Amino acid sequence: MRHKSSLLASKLFINSFLALLSFVILVPFVYLVTSSLKTNAQYFKIPIEWIPSPALWSNYYYVFVELKFYIYMWNSTFLAISSVILTVLSSSLIAYGFARFKFPFRNGMFILVIATMMLPSQVTMLPLFIYFKSIGWLGSYKPLLVPQLFGSAYLIFLIRQFYITLPREIDEAAKIDGCGYLRIWWNVIMPQAKPVLIVSALFVFLGSWKDVFGPLIYLSDRSSYPLAVGLLYFTSPTSNAYTLILVAIVIALIPTLIFFIFAQKYLNKGVNIANLK
Repeated sequence: MRHKSSLLASKLFINSFLALLSFVILVPFVYLVTSSLKTNAQYFKIPIEWIPSPALWSNYYYVFVELKFYIYMWNSTFLAISSVILTVLSSSLIAYGFARFKFPFRNGMFILVIATMMLPSQVTMLPLFIYFKSIGWLGSYKPLLVPQLFGSAYLIFLIRQFYITLPREIDEAAKIDGCGYLRIWWNVIMPQAKPVLIVSALFVFLGSWKDVFGPLIYLSDRSSYPLAVGLLYFTSPTSNAYTLILVAIVIALIPTLIFFIFAQKYLNKGVNIANLK
């Protein structure tokens, strides 16, 4: 009886602590959303007016349509989805080769791929810029998308660790049915690896969505900027329109929240994949 009471008390304490922590984390986001529905005068009002009256939903229409923020949204969506498709597919195919095939210097090549993760992006930024400039790719999305065809070192490692846990018997069974290596990868291995692929897609999507330096370096036309760069250059005909800036931030957060919600059930499955043997 005493043990059950102690267990109940510990659960109550943990749940209360988590609820308090969630409240502390959510308060800034609630303030961000409610403040985006205010006028500047309401925003600077003391004490804080948590629920604006009236709520100016027209702020969102003004920023999204009148200030043409939908262009930045479309550019970010295009870049993020393209990056997810290219990076996840290429990383998965490369990981399949490292996990399922034996060839000379396989381990050394895999170590070399992993070693590239230790290189800061600033080291390769200037050589890549010079190279892309020499072939005339500046001002387009090619420098941002074409490198994705070669995969991500981290995702190659992550997906490979999952692939080596899959029994090779499924490959043999597929070969008996007449499947080639690419068909085995696409029809047999990929469906089995759905959790790790979705987690990989989440990482790539978030990385592309919040990327500032890449688009800022390679793109010159403001109409081609993604949201992350558009926020840096956000201007409004109304001077010091702080609430409109908050509206732009909320708009930038919505797609990432939606993507995370749908991928959340797979996130816990993929967190410890890198520790699998």
